[in-house]
Amino acid sequence: MIIKLALRNILRNRRRSAITLTVIVFGAVGLILFGGYKARTFYGLRESTINGRIGHMQIFKEGYSKSQSQKPLDRALDDAAAIRKEIERDPRVKMTAAQITLMGLISNGDKSETFIATAVEPPKERAMNSQRLTAGKELADNEADAVLIGKGLAESMHVKPGDYLTLMTTTTAGSLNAMDVRVAGIFMTGVKEFDERAVKMPIAGAQQLLQTTKIEKLLVFLKNTDDTAAVHRLITSRVHGIEIKEWSELAPFYHQVVALYNGIFGFLGIVVFAIVVFSVANTILMSVFERTREIGTLMAMGTTRGRLRAMFVAEGVGIGIIGGLLGLTIGVLLAMLINRGNVMLPPPPGYTVGYRLQIMMQPPVLITAFLVSFITATISSIVPALKASRLKIVDALGHI
Repeated sequence: MIIKLALRNILRNRRRSAITLTVIVFGAVGLILFGGYKARTFYGLRESTINGRIGHMQIFKEGYSKSQSQKPLDRALDDAAAIRKEIERDPRVKMTAAQITLMGLISNGDKSETFIATAVEPPKERAMNSQRLTAGKELADNEADAVLIGKGLAESMHVKPGDYLTLMTTTTAGSLNAMDVRVAGIFMTGVKEFDERAVKMPIAGAQQLLQTTKIEKLLVFLKNTDDTAAVHRLITSRVHGIEIKEWSELAPFYHQVVALYNGIFGFLGIVVFAIVVFSVANTILMSVFERTREIGTLMAMGTTRGRLRAMFVAEGVGIGIIGGLLGLTIGVLLAMLINRGNVMLPPPPGYTVGYRLQIMMQPPVLITAFLVSFITATISSIVPALKASRLKIVDALGHI
């Protein structure tokens, strides 16, 4: 009976109810769109960081993180081939990739710049797809003296694909060594500071330059990011004399973005909560003033104050449920429309390339949006319900 009366009261003043529902719907849609955008941003950033740069895990020689040596590869992996074979036995592992990091000077004969080089296995590097070529070709499998250089570095050195440069660095023995290399291609990652110093070269070329046959680390790529912790435990039990760092430990930028977006999302939720509370409370309070004589009549007929409170709270619950369902429907439809469009966003700070706007529909986001609508509408009906139940019968019947 109370539910039926609540629905009738909601429909009786359609204009006021429509205004309240509009506020709730806008709030729910805002939470869905921003929550879905946040989820897609987190997922995309996580996967691009893992698959493009750092892998799900990185394997180093034990003590690598505490090493203070100034010589390259002073803490190189022992028997990297055996470690790789043991890791790749796990069916959850997609692949492993060897890498070496080195620094030095790069020269075109007239000008020299500092560089930070990553030595990679060309086939594995192509599978990672960690950069976008703007000119030239990818690294070949059998060309040790070919390199890719960042777009900013290429502009600074005034070189193009096919030109030759000289790399100079310190060998593992501490002496200086130089190597002439051919620019196979020019790439960009979107991070301006990195592209101004970045060089990628085959591991064979780096080992020749460093005068060694060792490698610095192994990157482990999994088929599913959720398996990271389980594979970490298994590798630790099977392989000794190594240390493992998971992607989460190697990606501080990812965690900074997550903290920023969570703060924004929390603030947005508080704003939506306040707007919905005041809007619904105002609607129901106005209903109390307009129905004062009706309330007096109900109490004169024997309706208890508790039943009156329940009736007004039921109106708030009804508005919350209707508004939440409408918000979910409209929010999902808008998200689908945005995902089908080609809406491009400007580059984030530190990047030079924009990205496509996409909304990820996740059950937690949808449930949160509905619960915020429902709970805030319900809470906002409590004060008007208490006010209505405290009216005196004589005053209510005489109200004009």
